[in-house]
Amino acid sequence: MLFTLGFTVGSCSDDDDAVLQAGYGYAQFKLYKSCLAETKVTRASTNELNYLRDAQKMKIVLINQEDGTEVVQTVGLEAMGDDSEFGLRSEKLQLMAGTYQIVGFYLYKADGTTQDLKQILSGEPDEKTIITVINGGLAVQDIHVKVVKRGMVKFTVTKNFLPSTRAALGEDYLFSDIKYINVTVQEQFTKKDTTFSNVAVEYTEKLDGNGTKISVAVSDSIFRLSAGKYKVKNYTTIKKNKGSLEYGEVNGADFEVSDNVTTEVKIPVNFSKTTGSIKDYLVLKEIWEALGGPAIPEKNQKGWRYSGVTYPLGTNWNFDKDIDLWGDQPGVELDAKGRVVGLSIGAFAPEGDIPESLGDLTELRTLSLGNHSDQVGDNIIEETMGLELTEAQKNSVRSDFYNKFVKNDIALYFSEPIQAALKWQKEGIPTTFSPSVVNDKASRPSLKDVPANRLTNGIHKIPVTIGNLKNLQYLYIANGKFEGFEEGTDLGKLENLTDLEIYNCPSMKKLPEELQQLPNLQSFNLASNPNLGDFHEDLGEFVASENISKTLQIFYLTFNNLTVLPDMSMVKKLGKLDCAYNKIKTIEKAFGRDVNLVQLSMDHNLIEELPRDENGSFCGYADVESFSFAYNKLKKFPNIFSSQSVYVMSSVNFSFNEIDGFEGEEDGTFKGVNANTIAIGGNKLKKFPTILFKTNSQVSALGLNGNGIEEIPKGTFSASKYSYMMKTLDLTYNKLSKLPDDFNGRNMPFLYGVDVSNNRFTEVPTGPMDAATLTVYAVRSQRDENGNRLLRKWPSNISLCPSLRQFCIGGNDLRKITDTISSYIIVFEIKDNPNISLNLSNVCNMIKAGAYLLIYDPEQDIRGCDYVK
Repeated sequence: MLFTLGFTVGSCSDDDDAVLQAGYGYAQFKLYKSCLAETKVTRASTNELNYLRDAQKMKIVLINQEDGTEVVQTVGLEAMGDDSEFGLRSEKLQLMAGTYQIVGFYLYKADGTTQDLKQILSGEPDEKTIITVINGGLAVQDIHVKVVKRGMVKFTVTKNFLPSTRAALGEDYLFSDIKYINVTVQEQFTKKDTTFSNVAVEYTEKLDGNGTKISVAVSDSIFRLSAGKYKVKNYTTIKKNKGSLEYGEVNGADFEVSDNVTTEVKIPVNFSKTTGSIKDYLVLKEIWEALGGPAIPEKNQKGWRYSGVTYPLGTNWNFDKDIDLWGDQPGVELDAKGRVVGLSIGAFAPEGDIPESLGDLTELRTLSLGNHSDQVGDNIIEETMGLELTEAQKNSVRSDFYNKFVKNDIALYFSEPIQAALKWQKEGIPTTFSPSVVNDKASRPSLKDVPANRLTNGIHKIPVTIGNLKNLQYLYIANGKFEGFEEGTDLGKLENLTDLEIYNCPSMKKLPEELQQLPNLQSFNLASNPNLGDFHEDLGEFVASENISKTLQIFYLTFNNLTVLPDMSMVKKLGKLDCAYNKIKTIEKAFGRDVNLVQLSMDHNLIEELPRDENGSFCGYADVESFSFAYNKLKKFPNIFSSQSVYVMSSVNFSFNEIDGFEGEEDGTFKGVNANTIAIGGNKLKKFPTILFKTNSQVSALGLNGNGIEEIPKGTFSASKYSYMMKTLDLTYNKLSKLPDDFNGRNMPFLYGVDVSNNRFTEVPTGPMDAATLTVYAVRSQRDENGNRLLRKWPSNISLCPSLRQFCIGGNDLRKITDTISSYIIVFEIKDNPNISLNLSNVCNMIKAGAYLLIYDPEQDIRGCDYVK
């Protein structure tokens, strides 16, 4: 049958309902794929569509059953849902009410850029088909069209682990690196290949039906294939930048495509168990099993339970997942290729001997078998392990032990008001206060993480294969049963190992000789090993060894039982040395000028004198931050410094010794000191150390508290050309009853903080108030030798101090104060003045606002401010 195509005759849209002519109705046709038996061909015949979606127009041929009139009309087609392959729907066709027989139809599509319609199929119903159109109604008729049967496929990339060599060549990579995939499938009857290129996939982790954690890469794209049986032939995995990762061939990945059904096709990508990352993960499991990781109740094995602060308490490792996910464990750090670069297991309570396979973790950079931060504070070692650290980050890691457990801020050797003065000079004067004490004691050293001889793990032996870890940079061994390295261990190949910690290992009775082999050791923490005994001879051999003497820069020997500090003059790069809390009586030899110590802490020992080299030097002072010999038995302040030095030391601390004078004071050879802060409190200096000023020592903060000093000679401050540098002076707990006339703002124009508390003044000394910069002034608890209160008079000129912000006059016997309390003073201490009476109305609003800190006793007679009651 041949008909002329008409584009608009009788057709209409939904909007035509309002103009439907009387005696007419609508007809609509729905096109579906014909339900014929499956065919083995995949190409459409001459009267068969490739895709139903190709049809854009339909010409329908009808015969009016009442008068035999032929009706030929053309209507547009649209999808009935999201996918046209599930059916097309025609526009509504306006017809005169009546009965019609469908005798045929033609389907058309636009041809190229001209948009001319091209016939793509002609057909007729398989059986007589009648449609009845009623007046004002809608008749719907299904029409079945011969279309090649097709289904949908969706690709999911899975993993196929091979026991040894890869089946395909390619670089080691992570499964999560796969961003795209090319996949070729083959129809098994025709052997025709179909390739889908650059299929985007997204990595995801989930639990399978058995509760095992797996990972897959899923494509959201839907592709169509002719119905039939297929197999996955090959694939190419592709990374983010579209570069190929690997080509692989596939066996056994068969699937079947059914008409209009979505089939998930799994693409098994080959991974070898001998690739670097998976090999690492097998080692992790071996270590876990060897050190009691699994919980085995029948063997009374509790399994690992994390007790630190970085991960949830009680956490254990989990291997109930795909093997390539085994590296995802707490305490394990991986690089971009999935290789193990960081391993910290000390806080999991491991028990036993580490297996030899440890040496197969060839990319390992940080190994922590326990460390000083296992159970306290933030564990910077776990937080930074495996990373390429900047110099600042590396210094933070190296200083972590010192800062947490050893560092003793020199400000803490001064009185509380002076501590505030030192803090305010650095940070500025506070604007608000909480109801707390003036000073902040948060900087005091905390308790040690793990007390000596208390264990958090039971790691015993470390295999000789540790010598294979050529990329190892940081090694921590702590809080376990480590006795020493196994016989035959060679550490000489660990050229990248710069930082070592052997901390709190009570089973270690001798310093391991193997440590001398380390070719580039820079930082060594050997603290808290008292069971080493007095190991100064072994220590001397260690520091004098060829490698160590050339590379060592930081050495922590805190909390041990050394009685002698051996010669370290050959360790020219040594910058930080901490030997606090030992029993050192003797320092064998001076370090010498060439050893410029940045930090030296010899606190809490039994040292009586310091050795000198042939030049009279103890060490170099080019970059001293802290130089501390507090709590020793020195009798004299050592003459090892010079006020003429071009280098200014940050702090020098000789507090709490038995110092009663200065070396070289009597014969005039004392050279003075050039340091910002000097603390020599808690000694036996009965005389004020005028020698510091006579030698033009350059000091800005001086602590002389607790010495029993009775007098400051007149002319002390006018005699020095550097008196103007003095800013802060602690004279508490002495026996002073007056200050010399030259203790004033003319000689010390930048005076910031002065504390003369716990002396014998009957009046507040006015000399310090002459300094326009005086900010903190304390004159507390003035007593005579019998403990009687001496100070009763309020200083009438206190309001004339323009910069005074803290005034402490508690512990005296002040009476009625008639002066108006200055609102410039924001910290005012008057507690323990039982007879005081004063009016605070001038500062009451500031007190209420938290901008004024009043330190007082509730029973005191304070008027004008009910807020303080």
